[in-house]
Amino acid sequence: MAVFSIKNKTFSRSLLVGNPYYVPVVTATGGNEVITIGSTKYHVFTSSGTFTVTNAGPGTISVMSAGAGGGGGSGYGGGGGAGELDLFGTVAITATGYTVTVGAGGAGGASYGLRGATGNTSSFAASVSSLGGGGGGADTTKNGIAGGSGGGGSQSPSSGGAASGSNTNVGGSGLGAPGYPSGGGGGATAAGANAPNTSASGAGGQGYTLTAIDSNLTSANFTSLSGMTVINSGGGAGCQSPGVPSNGGTGAGNGSLGTPTSAVSYGSGGGGSGGADIPGGNGKSGVVIIKYAV
Repeated sequence: MAVFSIKNKTFSRSLLVGNPYYVPVVTATGGNEVITIGSTKYHVFTSSGTFTVTNAGPGTISVMSAGAGGGGGSGYGGGGGAGELDLFGTVAITATGYTVTVGAGGAGGASYGLRGATGNTSSFAASVSSLGGGGGGADTTKNGIAGGSGGGGSQSPSSGGAASGSNTNVGGSGLGAPGYPSGGGGGATAAGANAPNTSASGAGGQGYTLTAIDSNLTSANFTSLSGMTVINSGGGAGCQSPGVPSNGGTGAGNGSLGTPTSAVSYGSGGGGSGGADIPGGNGKSGVVIIKYAV
């Protein structure tokens, strides 16, 4: 319970209710992890649920939302794009329940020539909505898919997927023989790279550093952020031998001739597969974080 000191006397908050100068705080439940750091309470939603407000306090909260990452393509596969990232913004509330939706990551293309699936949208009620990232292109359908950030295109002729929304970037494009390199998925702070030459694929675009969003967002403070320093990065692209696959942005999947990796940080895209009938890497689910003063 918060306390106040006036002329060396301490009063509990409950004694101040009814005082005309007292400003009530928000009280609420919901989320997979709820932590108070200093004078700020955080509710982290890593799966969909309800944010239930029992006291609206000053009538506002701050909400951050990340859409899910897209999957990487299979067969000269482009990298999956990162989801849209909406940074903390003020949202008006009343004492009621609010639906929080956390988007699932897009699956990598299951077999040769299949593009990765687009990631799903994350949202807070009707107030905030963050698109999922586009899936990476593949040999038979070369272009990357549009999304929050766009998926990378497969080998030439291809284009990266278009970007839409806050903190999003386009996917990169591929080139033709000899290695049939592809483009990286777009990330929150950088576009997916185009294949730099015919023997190397494009890297995934870099995401957004958690502590740049909020200095308290560290794995030391939140178990739900374990191992993460950056979110919403683009996946790296695959490349056929003798080409060189590429890495994704921090926390995203890496491209590979063999088995690409899936994304491990929220909102990040999966790596593309350069080999035939080898699935692309999966995109990572999104996240919604709510904070307010206590």
